[in-house]
Amino acid sequence: MKVGIIDDELHCIESLEHELADLAPEIVVAFSSTNVEEAMDLLKKVEVDLLFLDVEMPRLNGFELLDVIGNINFEVVFTTAYSQYAVKAFQYKAFHYLLKPISKGELQGVLDKFEDVKQHEKDRLDHKMTEFIDQLKKNNIIKSKIAVPVSEGLEFIKVDEIIYAQSQNNYTLLYLDDGSNLLFSKTLKEVEKTLSKYFFIRIHQSYLINPNYMRKYYRNDGGSVLMENGKNLPISQRKKEEILSLFEAIVKNKSM
Repeated sequence: MKVGIIDDELHCIESLEHELADLAPEIVVAFSSTNVEEAMDLLKKVEVDLLFLDVEMPRLNGFELLDVIGNINFEVVFTTAYSQYAVKAFQYKAFHYLLKPISKGELQGVLDKFEDVKQHEKDRLDHKMTEFIDQLKKNNIIKSKIAVPVSEGLEFIKVDEIIYAQSQNNYTLLYLDDGSNLLFSKTLKEVEKTLSKYFFIRIHQSYLINPNYMRKYYRNDGGSVLMENGKNLPISQRKKEEILSLFEAIVKNKSM
């Protein structure tokens, strides 16, 4: 069995590695990391059967990390020092958790249970993880984030803080609700693939908007939308009907 360990505290990783070696010498620790950016890269390159994942980490917690990386083809064991997460989030049959400090008996129990998992159950891991993450979002336990490549590595931006994205040739400029903006090296088409699942709308070849920040629609000059930050953005002719339908749906929903 190959395992991965992600925890922002090195002593927790070292302790878990020691316990695993003692309980099951045949287990191979394929990787361990205290850095979420490094861990995301490793998860793309290194195959693991089981991931021990800390919940509370800076910049991106364990739930958010899984949401960002998407495709999950391994079992996850959440580790946390906070019992409230167990009450809120770990009552799902497909997942396990360990409270810190981790006892040998509980760790052995998780390892034994993993060995009992049948192959057809493993094949459903990604679907189960998606359902799990969706449930956490509904319960407002996590906020969706996207990973934006910057010169120093990755910056994690909350999706609901993005007002709109603007094309800058082979770059994209994000406008955020705190008045700041962020330029990064992805085309707007690439960004649209990520943000479309959060109901962002492409209103123009140069603009992708978060409809939650629309303030007003103007019919003149082919049509445009006024965003909450005061920016007036043009609407392409072929997107006009879609935007009007969206406004009608919003008005109808508010009047119900």
